Amino acid sequence: MDSLKNTFVLILSLLLCADLNAQSGWVIESKIGTGNTNVDFRGDFPDLSLSTTNHLFLNFGVYRKLKNNFYIGLEADIYRFDIGYAFLPLNLSNTGGLNANFFSFGPKIQKDIFLSENLGIFVGTGFHLSQTNFDEFEYTGIWQAIRLPNGEQKIPILLYGETDVTDYSFLIKPEVGFFYDFAKKSRLTLTSRWGVDLNEPSIVYNLDRIEYQNESFSNVYSFNGNYWSLLLGYRYSF
Repeated sequence: MDSLKNTFVLILSLLLCADLNAQSGWVIESKIGTGNTNVDFRGDFPDLSLSTTNHLFLNFGVYRKLKNNFYIGLEADIYRFDIGYAFLPLNLSNTGGLNANFFSFGPKIQKDIFLSENLGIFVGTGFHLSQTNFDEFEYTGIWQAIRLPNGEQKIPILLYGETDVTDYSFLIKPEVGFFYDFAKKSRLTLTSRWGVDLNEPSIVYNLDRIEYQNESFSNVYSFNGNYWSLLLGYRYSF
């Protein structure tokens, strides 16, 4: 962990010195999009699934243009999604699931490659410190009762266990995308971006006892912190 922090501080120091070699101009950019992440599962009750939905990504960055179409700057990300259970045999889900929010900040470097006067591709990567406000909690007996479609008696599922949360993580965020300059200072971007968590897992649901129809099971679900996103952005140069 100390080596990662030292690397982070070094990159920030290099960023602060980048203005000495800058060729021209500052740019600001904002992006919005969606994506997905996976929840790893191990256990003996696969009928009870945990998944993430309603993914939302927001990004804002300030960059300095260097020589040869390189950019270096700072950016901030907000990544949120909902976490909910589903009972697969009846195709029923817990739509009132919890919200997970991740906030990250750090340096980024990017290279533009022009294919024509206004159109091109870019590659880049960010190195972010990430923090989540997702709270640890304990399951003490019940998740919800499953209401059968034909109106028969509800079937309770009792959950016992806890969640473990890694509050702070370091992420590497490589990306590739297309850009189109529709005016001298205005650009549209389409970005495919990955998040690679160096401190995974981020959130773990450890259900050491699941009681269903007089039987007992155990499941572990883990969100490793990795993700993929697709973002639409607007960049302005000044």
